[in-house]
Amino acid sequence: ISLQDMTSLTPLQWSQVDNLMNADVNQLRLAHHGNSEMDAVITQVDCRQRTAKKLCSTLQAAPRFIFPTVLSAEQSTSDSLAAFHASLCSGFLRVLDLTCGLGIDSFHIARNVEQVTACEINPLTAECASLNARSLNLENVNVVNTDSEDFLASLLPNSFDCIFVDPARRGTQGKRLFALSDCSPDVSTLLPQLLEIAPHVIIKASPMLDISHTIGELTNVTRVIALGDRRECKELVIECNRNNTDDPVIESVTIGPDNEEFSFSFNMMQERSATPDFGRPEPGHLLFEPFPSAIKSGAFNSLAVDFGLTKLAPNSHLYHFPDPVAGFPGRAFRIYAVLPFNKKGIREASSLISHAEVSTRNFPLKPEQVLAKMKIHPGGNTKIFASRDASDKTILILTTPEP
Repeated sequence: ISLQDMTSLTPLQWSQVDNLMNADVNQLRLAHHGNSEMDAVITQVDCRQRTAKKLCSTLQAAPRFIFPTVLSAEQSTSDSLAAFHASLCSGFLRVLDLTCGLGIDSFHIARNVEQVTACEINPLTAECASLNARSLNLENVNVVNTDSEDFLASLLPNSFDCIFVDPARRGTQGKRLFALSDCSPDVSTLLPQLLEIAPHVIIKASPMLDISHTIGELTNVTRVIALGDRRECKELVIECNRNNTDDPVIESVTIGPDNEEFSFSFNMMQERSATPDFGRPEPGHLLFEPFPSAIKSGAFNSLAVDFGLTKLAPNSHLYHFPDPVAGFPGRAFRIYAVLPFNKKGIREASSLISHAEVSTRNFPLKPEQVLAKMKIHPGGNTKIFASRDASDKTILILTTPEP
């Protein structure tokens, strides 16, 4: 689709977008193959269907938001994560977004700062980002159609207060990349230059990265944030400060469905020195399961010590306590049975329930294999945690979720 076709949709085309929002996109593409005007319409429908949940507030604020490509919609950050990124930029005046893309991060950051300059190498994507900024009434966003490294080469020291960068994590033929040195731009090499141009740098990176290795690969790291929702860790956010010489803070942040945040912070020294108590839980107690971002952060012992919890076993990363605990970054479950994972225990568990969801922690079988062994079906209100206790014995913990 040409730049002209995508950025100059007519009122009739926008009306078609509205009318086709519930249509089957694949059937539309077959029916209108070769029609460039309809192709532009179908792309807008397709992208809106894909981003209806994650870009809800942006699309409400700008009903005529233009998506340049389906790929840009697939790869865009969500409004909730972009709002968190923007909160890290509060207090800065001039922010450079080196990797604009669809522009969601730039748009959210612009609401917290005086001026955002956003680099985008693709002409169509850059033009759409510029038009979308105006649709959102963001007059303080300047989109520059340029290669980010070429743009950096033209800048003087202290040209910006903060640089935000989300390196492209796809290589040739769509191959996923994880290492910072493999992504574009390569922030592991560019970081000294970035810190000359701005005293503060924020890097968005893959959640697959090892936090300790990433800290060692970069310089001046002040904080590493494992960021996600209740289902998964979405990304690592790495903050670097020009003058920092202190040990980095590691933080987990989980954003709930109503944008509430559950956070926990520590440093590696605290984690190494934390010595939790280990023990098997009892029926009636609460079992605490950390959110994925908390697990990714590596706060396995610090969570137990800071919240006064007993840890199930060194490698199980489940915790328990008789009473509710305020602020724990995870879910709580009420335990109603703790059974050995043997024939007798399986028989007793199966007599109590016919349906359950299973989660395995430090366990030799997968959840579906546990269900098959127990001859029960997935579903229901019971959640079984199959794990090991402090004596390395396999056990089944039957629970129900706390409200």
